[in-house]
Amino acid sequence: MNARSPAFMVEIRFMLILATLCAVLLLLTRAGIGSRADQSLTAIRAAGEICGIDLPQDSAEAVKVFDRHFVLRSRGRFQFWQSSNKTGLWLCQARGAGMWAEITLLFAYDSTHRRIVGLRVLEQNETAGLGDRIGEEDFYGQFDELEAANGVEMKAIRIHGNQFDAVSGATITSRAVETLLNRALRHLAVIPVEVAGGSEVRP
Repeated sequence: MNARSPAFMVEIRFMLILATLCAVLLLLTRAGIGSRADQSLTAIRAAGEICGIDLPQDSAEAVKVFDRHFVLRSRGRFQFWQSSNKTGLWLCQARGAGMWAEITLLFAYDSTHRRIVGLRVLEQNETAGLGDRIGEEDFYGQFDELEAANGVEMKAIRIHGNQFDAVSGATITSRAVETLLNRALRHLAVIPVEVAGGSEVRP
């Protein structure tokens, strides 16, 4: 037993050193690539469309322009970026369950006027010809300047400024969009307070 102890301790030390090196490498990689790691080129192009930002065709240049306009504030299933130029403008990339698989949305939110500026569907795998129509302009165009002070609401007949129409025959998918947006808006409500308090990027 005693004869094996020194070898065991050497193995433990080796594993600890290896784990430390991996952690340092991960931190250096994150620091080197910054917010780009959290945003796909598809999302960057969608953000440019929504916010009226003229992005270069070159991918690397488009990323640089995006990084000049937005600062990453929170990572995770709900990722938030704050505009560097427009007070109160936020971007959110949100992921959540659809009918068959995850849906990923990107939307811009004006916290000053409490409106969704615009929305795009980045990823979805919903029923062809039904739920997948959330990726069409007829659906996502409804969210341009949609009131969101008290969340958004899917309704068959729109009466209030925070309501949108479901895709015909795809109520479950449309309800998933409603749920995802409202969760993201609740998360976003606390981000500016943390930013004002000098918080770092939330994990």
